[in-house]
Amino acid sequence: MKKNILQTIFFDKHQNWAKFLKNHGRRIRPVVKKEVVKFESCGDIRKGYRLFVCEGCHSTKLIALKCKGKFCPTCAVGESQRWSDLVAHDMFAVNHRHVIFTIDEGLREIFLMDKYRSVLLKGLMDEAARVVLEALGKNRKVQGGVVAALHTFGSKLEFNPHVHMVVTMGGITPDGQWKTYDYLPYKRLRVYWQNAVLKLIRRTLSPWDKKRV
Repeated sequence: MKKNILQTIFFDKHQNWAKFLKNHGRRIRPVVKKEVVKFESCGDIRKGYRLFVCEGCHSTKLIALKCKGKFCPTCAVGESQRWSDLVAHDMFAVNHRHVIFTIDEGLREIFLMDKYRSVLLKGLMDEAARVVLEALGKNRKVQGGVVAALHTFGSKLEFNPHVHMVVTMGGITPDGQWKTYDYLPYKRLRVYWQNAVLKLIRRTLSPWDKKRV
């Protein structure tokens, strides 16, 4: 099977991934290494295949197995589309707005620390949803809806943890009625978010690490 462009960049005769791994291996998370290993074998018929046989003419065809990895551009697109279809089926048929919460560049090193990374990244997504829902509850007196997804890399593939959210432009009132609105208090949410991120860091890091950073 013909390699895609990203496989060629990583694993051609220049062995760019092997060189990068040698120079920066300590900074690369185990899950990233695991996904790249799966990606390297994606579509390689030597690693496994499905055999199809025509019952009439008995001709055969081999279809190479896919890696189904998060990093693979071919496999990830399909999985993302299936996930999107499932989520869309469960969402209310109302207007939604796309909201993104990110962190200051100076804080990113903290989120790379091995012993805190998983707690901080999970907390980042939880705090983003909490900030939005609490703001809607206080200002609109409704229970809104949020679908949140954590992205750890930016468009240039640099480490840049941020949260994408699809937020309902409306919510359920205490008496069970749907109330629609067309505005989110962005300036207020920004302040709430800054406060939430700093509190998340303070309660997660040890006293010694807090002084260090």
